[in-house]
Amino acid sequence: MSKRFLFTILTLVIIVAASGLAIFLAKGYTFSPKEKRIVGTGIITIKSSPDAASVFIDGHLTTATNATIPGLSPKTYQVRVVKEGFIPWERSVEVKEGLVSDLKLILFPAQPTIYPLTFSGVKNPILSPDGEKLAYVVPLSSTQAIGNKKAGVWVWTMVSDRPIAFARSSEPHQIAQSLSIDYTNAFLDFSPDSKQIMAKVGSNHYILDENRLNQDPRDITPVLTSTLKSWADDKNAQNQARVLNIKDFAAKHLASNSAVLKWAPDETKFIYRKNALTDKEKEGEVLISNFKVYDLEDNKQYDVPSAKLHFWLPDSRHIVLVESDQVSIIDFDSSNKAVLFAGKFDDNYVYVWPDSSRLILVSSFPTPTASSPNLYGINLK
Repeated sequence: MSKRFLFTILTLVIIVAASGLAIFLAKGYTFSPKEKRIVGTGIITIKSSPDAASVFIDGHLTTATNATIPGLSPKTYQVRVVKEGFIPWERSVEVKEGLVSDLKLILFPAQPTIYPLTFSGVKNPILSPDGEKLAYVVPLSSTQAIGNKKAGVWVWTMVSDRPIAFARSSEPHQIAQSLSIDYTNAFLDFSPDSKQIMAKVGSNHYILDENRLNQDPRDITPVLTSTLKSWADDKNAQNQARVLNIKDFAAKHLASNSAVLKWAPDETKFIYRKNALTDKEKEGEVLISNFKVYDLEDNKQYDVPSAKLHFWLPDSRHIVLVESDQVSIIDFDSSNKAVLFAGKFDDNYVYVWPDSSRLILVSSFPTPTASSPNLYGINLK
């Protein structure tokens, strides 16, 4: 065998070994002098909105978002993300050999902006089941008479593909006027498909289409029972379809037997409670407790703090907590509680914009020109 052939073979062996070593290193493996072998490491990828936030690993400034942090020895790290003007984010992150721990987080402003969205007064607002429409009543004031064209039922279509849908140039549309019918004290309810609104005025019930001015609304009082049953059946069918899509038997059984079930928008998680709400919880006399989150992707459960209201942010990774004097947001695993608003507001009416960019609440201020309850926005970004 010639020396040239041996040299060629040796060269190929070296190239293959070096390539293999490079691949191992690229995948997060490294040589351990202590163990005298190649051992696996892990990787953390971290993205934040907004980006360019400082990332501290176990108290050491390591990088800025958005970034990939390779070569981490398998263990649990304390990750803290900080950006000026925003509430810090912190979590214990377990890094495993040969795996990537992917972190995607939202930093909420430390001093959110609050601003009025309506100026004519608001009563009994309600969010549509699809989360894209907000209906409310503009009441007649004590100085107005029946016939005021602005008083009545209004719908604000919250189009999620607009960057700032609550801009001054975007206006809600009126779907019913308080002319022959006074809607001032009407209670509203959306149909399961979010296309119709039932207005309860005294003992009468009217159906309103959400996309037009209803000048002669249909009185469905004679068929109210069958209409409500049809709506309830549609809601139950939608919920049952979600439950049937759960692959894990234990999770499916849990969802099927829960008295209260609130699905995340992407249907990868749900908030549940085994027992029905008590009368005191329904009336807001005590905080609602014993809620849990079930994560279908990881088959893990997390306790949810007590609050008067719990609902999902549209990103399906955060939960809004409405308490008696403040509104907070937590990660779905109950970490990183961020208080976004503390002050006077009606804790029965708190909603979120479809793109998670802002909260909507009903409040008023003790001044002659701002004493009537109106819709207010709170920026989350």
